[in-house]
Amino acid sequence: MAGWWRLGLIALILLVGWGCGTGQTMTAVNPAQPRFTKADNGVITDSLTGLDWYVGPSPDNTFHQAKAWVLESLTVAGGGWRLPTMAELKAIYQKDASAYHMDPLFQVKGAWVWSGELRNDWSVWGLAFYNDLQGWHSMHYGNGRVALAVRSRR
Repeated sequence: MAGWWRLGLIALILLVGWGCGTGQTMTAVNPAQPRFTKADNGVITDSLTGLDWYVGPSPDNTFHQAKAWVLESLTVAGGGWRLPTMAELKAIYQKDASAYHMDPLFQVKGAWVWSGELRNDWSVWGLAFYNDLQGWHSMHYGNGRVALAVRSRR
C-alpha cells in the first residue's frame, strides 16, 4: 500500500512540473512578458534591446523622404528618433512571426526597410524582411520602401 502512495505522489509532482500533463514546462504554461509592446501613441517598445520603434505612415518612401520624416516630422513621445542601423533591423527580424517576418505589432505596409547606413554617395543599405536579405538601393527609389524610426528607450 505504501508503494502505491509514493508512486502517486511522484506522478503528481511530475504532472505539476510538466504543466499539468500537457508536456509543457511551467514557463510555457505561464509565458514571460512579450518582447514587444505597443503604447496608445503607436510607440513599440522592445524589452530585449531597450529600443523604441515607430512605423512610418507611407509604404513608398525614398531614402530622403524616410530621413526627413524621422528627423524633421516625427515628434511623437518626445522625439529623439533616427533611422535604424542594419544590426537593429536584423534584431527585429522574426521568421514566420507575420507575413513580413516581424512582430505583428509593427503592422508595416511594405517589406523593405531603409537603414540609416549609406553604402556610397547614391545608395543606402536596407533589409528585405520578406527574405531576410541585406541589400542596397538608390536613395531615389521608393517603391515599397518603408521607414521605421528607432530611439533608445526613454
